[in-house]
Amino acid sequence: IVCHTFPGQYDQVYTPLLGYPHFEGPSLQTNDTHDQTIRWIDRSAAAGRPWFVCLDEIGPSHTGVMPDANDYGHDEVRKRHLWANLMAGGAGVEWYFGYRFAHNDLNSEDWRTRDHLWDLTRYALDFFRQIPFDRMAHHDELTTAADDYCLADPGSVYALYLPTVQTTDLDLGTTIKSYRVEWYNPREGGPLQQGTVISVTGPGKVSLGLPPVEADKDWIVIVRR
Repeated sequence: IVCHTFPGQYDQVYTPLLGYPHFEGPSLQTNDTHDQTIRWIDRSAAAGRPWFVCLDEIGPSHTGVMPDANDYGHDEVRKRHLWANLMAGGAGVEWYFGYRFAHNDLNSEDWRTRDHLWDLTRYALDFFRQIPFDRMAHHDELTTAADDYCLADPGSVYALYLPTVQTTDLDLGTTIKSYRVEWYNPREGGPLQQGTVISVTGPGKVSLGLPPVEADKDWIVIVRR
């Protein structure tokens, strides 16, 4: 059991439900996906009943997710919403189709109009099947990049989504263990790849290098023992 509400009304609607034993969480309407997902995951955990925090609508309402014909790459949707929710520890997304575009939320009968979006979503699911996400939580504080998302089980495995690839440092803490570094392409899926840094060893901050190709695109880097 989840609840949808308008942006600007989160506190009014959700705060009284924190800790309530028969409610599972918010289904967000937001453009501030990463921060709002973290906020309600943390607040619900502090209240003693952790929530399932998903995303069901991005704005503006007349746009939502456009057809592939209008926005084939879905760059903003992929970066600011799909990966933003999942890398915060969110439960996933439902895609809303804005009413100014063909095949919108009120009349769509042709799901192929967003065929590439389903591929991009599948690539994200393929990645999460390769990591122990049930043991991982948001840890954006462990990296030096300003706009990346970090999901981690510190000391064991770290996943970083970089909306714009840049050299970033990861804080491994006090461990002296070695970790292998691999990259995943969220635009095309496929196997993990080696970048310019193959392995790192703690303690402290280590540089993760750059992906194997297309360093101007978004990538995920996974660091694990």
